[in-house]
Amino acid sequence: MSACLRSWAVLFAALFVPLAAGAHQQSISTSEIIVRGDRVEVQVHFATADLASLLPIGSQGPLTQAEIDRALPALVRLTLEGLSIASREGPCARENEARAGPDGPDGLLVEGAFRCPATPDLLRVRVRFIDTLAAGHTHLASITLATGQISQRVASESEPGFEVESRVTFLSAAGRFLLLGIEHIFTGYDHIAFLLGLLLLGGTFRELVKVVTAFTVAHSLTLALATLEVVRIGPRIVEPLIAASIVYVAVENLWALRSEAARAAALRHRWLLTLGFGFVHGFGFADALQKLHLPRSGIAAALFTFNLGVEVGQLCIVAAAFPLLSRLRRARGFDPAGVRAASACVGALGLFWLVQRLAGG
Repeated sequence: MSACLRSWAVLFAALFVPLAAGAHQQSISTSEIIVRGDRVEVQVHFATADLASLLPIGSQGPLTQAEIDRALPALVRLTLEGLSIASREGPCARENEARAGPDGPDGLLVEGAFRCPATPDLLRVRVRFIDTLAAGHTHLASITLATGQISQRVASESEPGFEVESRVTFLSAAGRFLLLGIEHIFTGYDHIAFLLGLLLLGGTFRELVKVVTAFTVAHSLTLALATLEVVRIGPRIVEPLIAASIVYVAVENLWALRSEAARAAALRHRWLLTLGFGFVHGFGFADALQKLHLPRSGIAAALFTFNLGVEVGQLCIVAAAFPLLSRLRRARGFDPAGVRAASACVGALGLFWLVQRLAGG
């Protein structure tokens, strides 16, 4: 093996091994926290699969109420006791009463309440159960204060706590959704693999702009439709389809490498491919964003800034990968052999995720 071939082999091994390690679809929970006087009502939504390994409940098929009732004490310890809420005046005590029940075909809802020293105009929330759930778990919270003000927050392993106060400015709310959009792309390994698969075949700058723009337009449209509840497709359908789109791009790369004419034809029409698959990828995050119950008055700004964040994240990935791949393609021995090997790696990742998600992993 030449020095050039060894270098690109090491490069793509370093790139794709971490992606495979993070192959599980993103683990997300959501909550609605509503202040009613000095009482704070909490509803927390989980995917059944995220709790199945920690509680005596099944991960396959809808849960029954009897099954949930049997697991309720352990469920409360894991979830509600894993939340701490405080106001400006001090900690809010959790009330003993708690309920839980099925939440759609593959979810679970836990309800409880906290009592604060006075009606809070500020809430400090810490989501401690994040440390118990899968690595990379993200929690999305919608908080309604006594004034009727609704805010959204994101908690993660690195930042499990957040604060909500009355009189939040538009700019600070928009900034949070911008960062959430960027985080969505950088932690969405399947989206990254899809983008890299598209870039491997090469093409002119104009063709690249058409590809990225088509993907963004389609992604934005389906995210908006799902968040506005015009169209809704569950993750059990969407996640395997995203994986299948990665496999398709890799196979098309390999097919296009048969000849220069086939390659040119594939690059010329690739924007149509990304437009179609962009519609699918747009549903990949919409289910979680939809559960935030965004207020109608702020939903346009939230969607716009979130999608702007997605676009910023995409452009960062393209800006880093495109010149590197262009340079590699000019290196002797890389094109077409290296492009073919890298496309096979992308296809193997997509196939791994497809099998895993169809199996419910």
